[in-house]
Amino acid sequence: MKKALSIALFLSVLLTAGCKGTNEQTSLPRGEVSPEWAAAAESFYADAISVTAPDKAQPYSIMAVEHGKVVFEQCYNGTVPESRYDVYSVSKTVLAMAVGFAMEEGLFSIDDRVTDFFPEQLPEHISDTLSAMTIRHLLTMTCGLEETPKLLSVFKKDADADFDWISEFFASNQARMPGTQFYYNFFSPYIIAAILEKTSGTSVMDYITPRLLEPLHITDMEWQDSPAGICIGGWGMTLCTEDIAKLGQFLLQHGKWNGCQLLTSEWVDTMTSKLVESGPFLAFSESFDPAELNDPENDHSQGYGYYVWQGKHGTFRLEGLNGQFAFVSPEKDIVLVFISDSNMSQKYIDLIWKHFAHLF
Repeated sequence: MKKALSIALFLSVLLTAGCKGTNEQTSLPRGEVSPEWAAAAESFYADAISVTAPDKAQPYSIMAVEHGKVVFEQCYNGTVPESRYDVYSVSKTVLAMAVGFAMEEGLFSIDDRVTDFFPEQLPEHISDTLSAMTIRHLLTMTCGLEETPKLLSVFKKDADADFDWISEFFASNQARMPGTQFYYNFFSPYIIAAILEKTSGTSVMDYITPRLLEPLHITDMEWQDSPAGICIGGWGMTLCTEDIAKLGQFLLQHGKWNGCQLLTSEWVDTMTSKLVESGPFLAFSESFDPAELNDPENDHSQGYGYYVWQGKHGTFRLEGLNGQFAFVSPEKDIVLVFISDSNMSQKYIDLIWKHFAHLF
């Protein structure tokens, strides 16, 4: 079985490599600069800096891709096109793509039980809710998790270096039956990353590089590991603005790049569609305003796919904690990327719709 699996993985990488083509472009093609996008970006930027608190970082960059060509790009506040940013939860979307490759290669299936992968790290008593948890529930943030103080200590930087994130995840209070409540958290993707590394026998970075990063010419990307040496999965990735635009364009093209179907269109269409209700929802992160979470008109209440947010105006989006976005419009064939380093996600989204909605 292991030999057959190794051959399957080898063939998959070989086919991906052979699919790159000889005339591929390393960057997104550039079109004529759009006066409409430029005007909208100018008014957006002026509005954005007026509402940004003095102690917060200013917007960094905007890039608009229309019909596969960059029609506007601008860097601000000392940044350049090559500037790299911590993109926080944009990492989750890349992880969901990695899961798609793993599914296609038969490493695991969407409804496999999570407990089956970690028999040595399970609590003595396995509850019915824990036993019912599947990979699907991890991908849709409906695993039933309720974080413990120990899990939260990871984000306060005071966790013991020997702290076993996986064991603590399983020991946490599974307060809800999986599949019944959207609960945004950062440990579901970590468990996904651990499963991928365990079944593939390699790191998430080494796994995703030949399948996605190299064909899209996304280079110099970093992805942070936990103290246990497992890819964090849900955050810790660094990308430049165009890298994020490429990821959005790849999803817009249903997993195809340079004429090659790298990831199945079925997986891409599923992960970017509304699979669960996301509002009103629960979230442990202090970055979410409780009042906003209960607002049905809030942009985080429009639905969720596999680590992809659903949005208004027929869009879906990749989103990072401190204001890193890729808004993707399948209907209009548009990808709009905005990068900042200010914890004002909803305010920035409101401004995006105020100034760019007419172009979607």
